Amino acid sequence: MQPKRPARDIDQMAERETAAYLRRASITYLECCVSLMMTHLQREEVAAILEKEADMLRRLD
Repeated sequence: MQPKRPARDIDQMAERETAAYLRRASITYLECCVSLMMTHLQREEVAAILEKEADMLRRLD
């Protein structure tokens, strides 16, 4: 039998795993959005839109 972990350790582990899951889910969602865009827009148009969005993100405070 393994000793019980302190609640603080379990909470930290849960926070790390939740953050990792949300990161993976967000990336997967973004990939789906890009794939959808690619079904009805030209590749260069998609790239231009994504570059514009990236520039806007960089300017956020």
